[in-house]
Amino acid sequence: MDDRPRNLRTMLSEAKDSSELMVDLAYAALYFGDPGMAEEVHELEDRLHELVHDMRAVCVLAARSPREADAMSSVLRVISSIEGVANAAVDIARIVTHQVGIPRELVADLSDAEEVAHRVLVREGSHFARRVVRDFELPTAVGMRVMAIHRGRDWITDVGGDEVFLPGDQLFFYGSPSGITRLHQLAGAPDWVQPQPPEEVITTDLDRAIDVL
Repeated sequence: MDDRPRNLRTMLSEAKDSSELMVDLAYAALYFGDPGMAEEVHELEDRLHELVHDMRAVCVLAARSPREADAMSSVLRVISSIEGVANAAVDIARIVTHQVGIPRELVADLSDAEEVAHRVLVREGSHFARRVVRDFELPTAVGMRVMAIHRGRDWITDVGGDEVFLPGDQLFFYGSPSGITRLHQLAGAPDWVQPQPPEEVITTDLDRAIDVL
């Protein structure tokens, strides 16, 4: 990817945004049981690893003296920590892609979170199609903000108010679960059905262990 930013500060910012997005998507994939969302985590992993490689190369080239080497070693620790966060997100996503599974009661409990991640596809003819982000005042009107846009093979993680929603865009949001239904309406997506726990809950040793934790 020759168009990747070469400035270390810019790359660090992009890597931070990408790793945070990966964590949000991994939890969302687990909550919704969505293999497609889990695959998005794996795709972001490839992108982040490329950034990590480039940042480490820049750090090595920038260290021209012992003092600069000490400074760059601290930056390298930050880079490694960002990579660690991303790797943890991938581990969570693998629970979905490898169909490992966790108790459905525990998954349903994630709905009690004040904020969740969600994904919608912009349909042609929808309210979102070919409109700019600021038109919708989403954090106020819906209670969710745009984290990223996946457009073709490109990821836009720094979404400004002038960004245009295009048909075919995968939009990733973060915020109150109460806004998900409205997001589907705006994007022209099918009605959203919230995951529900089984009607009859059977207490097992695993359930008791989870309660203890």
